[in-house]
Amino acid sequence: MDSGKSFSRQTSFGSDQVILYHEALNPRSDFGQLEKLLTNLDDKEKESLKDLKKYLLQKEGAWLLDLQMLDFVSGLLEHRSLNPDIRVKMLRLLAAGAARQDFSSFLQMDRKNRSLMKFANLFDELSVEEQKGVALFLCNAFSSGKGSEWVMYGSTWKLNDDTETSNVRIASKVAGYSMVSYTPSLQEYGSALIYNIALKETKALLVPKNKYTEEDLPSVQLDYSTVTNEDIMNSTDTSATQFVTLKVYNDVAAELSMAILKYIKKTKNPPEEILYRCVRSLVKFSHVIPTDLLSCIAMVQVDLDELVKGQSGRIDTEMSTLRSKLVSAKE
Repeated sequence: MDSGKSFSRQTSFGSDQVILYHEALNPRSDFGQLEKLLTNLDDKEKESLKDLKKYLLQKEGAWLLDLQMLDFVSGLLEHRSLNPDIRVKMLRLLAAGAARQDFSSFLQMDRKNRSLMKFANLFDELSVEEQKGVALFLCNAFSSGKGSEWVMYGSTWKLNDDTETSNVRIASKVAGYSMVSYTPSLQEYGSALIYNIALKETKALLVPKNKYTEEDLPSVQLDYSTVTNEDIMNSTDTSATQFVTLKVYNDVAAELSMAILKYIKKTKNPPEEILYRCVRSLVKFSHVIPTDLLSCIAMVQVDLDELVKGQSGRIDTEMSTLRSKLVSAKE
């Protein structure tokens, strides 16, 4: 499958690169179709549509992306009575915009109403084409450091029903649903989003095991700071120290691990690229939630050695690392 993916070195561990999608999108075509679908716009809405065209097609600056445009975009996404093709085209245009590093300023403007993430939270209620647009949008948001921080924002906020959630929890929901979908393109985008989340540097603390036990940690005030993936994944003295990450990250890592394991169990002959992303992500997660990952494997009842071994040299290399980490976690 030609997914139109490309790679960026914005965030990485080892030789890995964040996965972005440029060629999978055609903003000129999507914009032309969106214009034909939008027939009853007022003057302000026409102005926002014109500015969006300048930004996406004429490559003008992010100064065009203002609150008026955010209200315009949010309105199109929120009004379910509109033709669903309008939402699909707008989501694809958002994905094209998110591939630009300066788009992060538009994402930051949505911190008050959370319109974009609230729409993404409806992922399981959307059509497949809408789901593809949301997944592409969140993947491409990793094009910049600030964009990835917006996706990974872990502080909680309330949905309309007063349920608490966070950006990273919604991103995890989108990635997980996509990964276990029966639509190949969604599996592609879901694996890329999981991979990008795994690549993102983690808020963590290196804690001496002789100072704090597992029971102590939840009640201890710890000063978390950003730790590089290289530090986490190259740590060797696991008998004396452990990396402790924020609970929201642990929860997301477990949720995404479950989605990966379910995908591996149910998919016959998965594409090598997707399988590599899955195993590489599990390797990262095994360094921060090794015990939880063992529990996930037991719950899904999947034999990774049987299903994964021999698919490719690079996957076998990652499986060797994963196996070693899980064996240590059992001891």
